[in-house]
Amino acid sequence: AFRRTHPLVDFDARVGDHLQALHALRHYETDLALVFNLAPEPDIERLAEFEQKLVATMHASHPLAASGKPIRLRDCVDYPVVLPYRDIGGRQLLERFLARSSVKLRPAVESNSFEFLRGCLYHEQAVSFQIAIGAVTDGGQIAVREIEDRGFPRGLLVLAHLRGRQLPVVAHAFAEQAMGALAGE
Repeated sequence: AFRRTHPLVDFDARVGDHLQALHALRHYETDLALVFNLAPEPDIERLAEFEQKLVATMHASHPLAASGKPIRLRDCVDYPVVLPYRDIGGRQLLERFLARSSVKLRPAVESNSFEFLRGCLYHEQAVSFQIAIGAVTDGGQIAVREIEDRGFPRGLLVLAHLRGRQLPVVAHAFAEQAMGALAGE
């Protein structure tokens, strides 16, 4: 949508973890960063925060996908689980909840690539987890189910920039449009 109204603007979009995002901001390699569960940093200004819940993803043919209703983590125990690495924010939310729960999930596959994890859902009756905004349905082939466990944690998706840095006009305009889109406006 931003490119439609600003067709001459070029983007350099990088995917990385929160440490890489902070490094890029601090070294003027990027103007903005969108980070899940960003810890407070004195030199980083939060432009906006958006609550995100963790959802379960599975192939549309998976037995848990059939009902279309929210699931409980206990429902996932009988299926292979494919999880992001422990340093990924969504996995940290899941681990925090599991530490207080009797449910034990043993990952069959772990990866730092959400595309790889999503690909695993096509080849066996596996379940994965992702923050809601990142849960891709692949044209209806991947089902997304909310997790209804009481007390299941949520995280914050944070749009940030380096404190004291004057954003270029186009970066500021992009930030404004991104905040509207992320807020569902």
